[in-house]
Amino acid sequence: WGHAKFRFRSSLSVLVTLVDHLYAIHLQWANLFLICMQEQLSPDHPMRRFLTPFTFNTVWVNDNARKNLIQPQSMGPRCFAFSDKGLQLAFAHAPRLVMSGMEVPPSEGGPFLNRSKYYEYLKNKKGIDTEYTRQADRLYKIFKKFVLDYMDCYYPTAADVAADKELQAMFVQFLHQSEMAVGKMLPDLRTIKDPNIIKEFYADAMSSFMWVVSAGHEQTGNIAPYVQDASFCAFKWAPGAFVGSKDTALLQALLMSFTSQAMPMLMGSDWTYLFPPVPQSAGEQIATGSFISPDTRMNKDPAAVFKVFQDELQAMSAYCGEYNKNAEARPFPNNHPLVVLDPKELETSTSV
Repeated sequence: WGHAKFRFRSSLSVLVTLVDHLYAIHLQWANLFLICMQEQLSPDHPMRRFLTPFTFNTVWVNDNARKNLIQPQSMGPRCFAFSDKGLQLAFAHAPRLVMSGMEVPPSEGGPFLNRSKYYEYLKNKKGIDTEYTRQADRLYKIFKKFVLDYMDCYYPTAADVAADKELQAMFVQFLHQSEMAVGKMLPDLRTIKDPNIIKEFYADAMSSFMWVVSAGHEQTGNIAPYVQDASFCAFKWAPGAFVGSKDTALLQALLMSFTSQAMPMLMGSDWTYLFPPVPQSAGEQIATGSFISPDTRMNKDPAAVFKVFQDELQAMSAYCGEYNKNAEARPFPNNHPLVVLDPKELETSTSV
């Protein structure tokens, strides 16, 4: 039984590291989202400014990941038991192994870009209702409210959102280039007539991106406490062994030390200086290229929206702290703390 548990933990760590962490978060969400944003949104576009903290240093991070974690014979592949061909096969199968809502078929209501709907699906269809999914759902809703409230500062109506050609080009490119199911199963944005559907899609996509590079990265990337002991969890081991070799232990330690750079924190930082000015008078041009009509008033202030966002993160962090404080008083299997979704522990963007 001890051998079985060791193999399960070790195999799961490889699956999560290669598929969920390296492929899905770094190479798909973070890398592709940043490319589409930089290629399609002008430097002063309000949504590019808005997303800047969540793409901080992503170019440098993913360049390091390519050189040191993906290329054959680099640090990453040397940690695993795959041959060069085996590693290629693992990455080739990765799009079909990611479980994030995109894998849900249309016959069951999917695919889900909206993570709240995905957690509802897991609860009602799969019977999965845990503290993790509940906290993940709460954090996603905080992100989405932040996105929608910020968009309302610069887009008077949903029609103005839909009319933004740069924003449309960004998400058309994202859908076209994504290797996950989102690129194949969601509709072509250029064919949708209802601007409210388009605005909702943009908000879901940006909220999911923000959730993935912060909470998702914390969950899948923070595995150093598990692999620091090669007898508890090893990326590879000899047949019949109950522990990774000394070389494996050293390689795992080196990999963890290499992938521990700190990024800006989600809570406590003030990045409102990034937000472009909001037009106040009729006929004034918005940064998106549209104009304020005489009968429209821009009532929301992006700085005030940011404060509400930070307040909601603070409230969730307080809840998480109370939940963890009372962990030992709860019966199994809920008698343990949960820290990977506490906003005070989260960074704004992916790190190596």
